[in-house]
Amino acid sequence: MRRGNREVKVKTALLGSVVAAALLVAGCHREPKGQILAIVNGEEISMQELNAELQGARIPDSVDRKVLRKQVLQRLIDRKLIVQRAREQGLDKTPEFIAQQRRLEENLLVTLLGQKIAAQVPMPDDRDITQYIADNPTQFGGRERLLLDQIQFGAPKDVKQLLTLRDAHSLEELAAGIQRLGLPMTRGKGVIDTGRLDPQLIKVINQLPPGEPFVLPSNGQYVASVIVGRDATPTPTPVAKAAAAEMVRRKELVSESKAQVARARSTAEIQYQPGYEPDKSAIKASQAKKEAAK
Repeated sequence: MRRGNREVKVKTALLGSVVAAALLVAGCHREPKGQILAIVNGEEISMQELNAELQGARIPDSVDRKVLRKQVLQRLIDRKLIVQRAREQGLDKTPEFIAQQRRLEENLLVTLLGQKIAAQVPMPDDRDITQYIADNPTQFGGRERLLLDQIQFGAPKDVKQLLTLRDAHSLEELAAGIQRLGLPMTRGKGVIDTGRLDPQLIKVINQLPPGEPFVLPSNGQYVASVIVGRDATPTPTPVAKAAAAEMVRRKELVSESKAQVARARSTAEIQYQPGYEPDKSAIKASQAKKEAAK
C-alpha cells in the first residue's frame, strides 16, 4: 500500500513537471496576435504602444496610414533592441539612470495631474470674458502694431554694466553708451504686436515719453527700441472672445495648480540638510509681492 502511494506521488510530481515544462515552452513560443503586434526577444510590442507613438503626430492626409504604422513599428523594434542592449550592459542599474528615470516619471505625473485639473476647470462665462477684454485693451480693441527704430547689441559679461545705459534718453545716446561698453551692435527696423506681449509691459512702454528707448532681452542679446509709429489693429470681436476665454481659463488653471501645491505644502513634512533651507527673507518678500498684486 505504501508502495502504491509512493508511485502515485512520483507520477503526480512527474506530471506536474511535464505541465510546467509545456507551459514554459508555450510561453517561449507565443505568437504575436490580437493586440500584440510584435515580440522582440520575448518582449511584446502592443497596439497601445504603437498608438501612443503616433499620438500627437501631424500626419498629412496623403500619407498611407497602414504603411506609416508599419514604419513606426520598425522604429519601436529598433528602440527595443537598443534598450535590451543597454540593459545587458547594466546601464539601467547606474545612479545616472535611476535619477533620470525618477525625473521623467515625476514630469509625467505632473503632466497627467495638469491634464486632470484642466478637465475639471470649466470655460469662463460671458461676464468674465467681457471683463478680461475690458481690463486688457492692448490685446483686443486697442491692439496696435508698434513701428520701431532699433539697436540690437550683445550682452556684456557683467550684466550690471547695462546700468550705465539708464540715463540714455534717445537711441543715439544709447548707441554711444553701447559703443563705450565695446559691445557689438546693429541698427534696423522692427515691429511689436501689442496683442502678443504682457499687458503690464505694454502699459509701461506706453507711459514712456516720446522718443524714450526701452530695452528688452532677445535670444541671449538685447534690443533697444524707440516707437516711431503706431498702426491700429483691433482684434475682431469673435476672435477676441475666443482668445479671452482661453486666457481666463489658463489663468484659472495656473491658480488652481498653485493652490494644490500650497495645500500640499501646508500638510507636508519637509526636512532640509543644513545650508539648504529656504531664505526666509526671500519668502516674505515673495508673499508681500503676491499680496500687493491682489
